[in-house]
Amino acid sequence: MTKKRLIRNLLYFFSFYFGILVIGILVYFTDRTEKGTYYGLFKDVFPIIMTFPIAYLGFCFQRRSNFQISLRLLWANIIHAVNMAILYTEHRVEPQKEYLKVLLLLSKSIDEVRGVYYNIHQTKTEKGLYPFESLKSIYKIIDELGSHDLNADELKAANLKIKEHWQTIRKTFLAEFDRSEPTFMDTVEN
Repeated sequence: MTKKRLIRNLLYFFSFYFGILVIGILVYFTDRTEKGTYYGLFKDVFPIIMTFPIAYLGFCFQRRSNFQISLRLLWANIIHAVNMAILYTEHRVEPQKEYLKVLLLLSKSIDEVRGVYYNIHQTKTEKGLYPFESLKSIYKIIDELGSHDLNADELKAANLKIKEHWQTIRKTFLAEFDRSEPTFMDTVEN
C-alpha cells in the first residue's frame, strides 16, 4: 500500500471514528428516556461498530509494511542495475558479456517495478504510463551503446545521461519510503 493510499485510509478511519463520536455525544445529550436507554444501547454497540474499522486499519498497516519490504528489495535491485550501467560506461573489460549482464539487470528491474506499481492511468483498455520512465531511458542508452568499441566521448556522454536519469529516479522513488532523520550522524562539512 502506497503512502498516499495509507494516508487516505487513515483519513477515512478517523472521519468515521469522529462521526461515531459525534453521534455518541448527540445521543448522550438528547436521550430523554428515564434510564438513558438509547445512550446505554449506543455504549453497548460502540465496540461492535468500531471492530471492523479497527481490523481494517490493522490490515492497512500490514499491507503498508509488506509494500515497504517489496519496495526496499526493488530499490536494492535498481541500485545494482543502474550502478552496473554506470560502470559499463566507465570500465569496459569484456564488453559483450558486461553489455548483456547490464541489459538483463535493467530489464529485470523494469519488470520488478511493474510487479510493485501499476502503470499511471492504467485501465482495462488503456496501458497507462510506466511510473519510472528514467529507468527505461537508462536501458535504452545502454542498448544503443551496444557492445562494440566506442570512443571516450560517447561513453562519457552516455555516463552523464545515465547519472542524470539516476538522480531523477532516486528523487521520485525515495519519496515513497518512510525514512527518518538519523539520531547520530557522521557527516563531513565542506
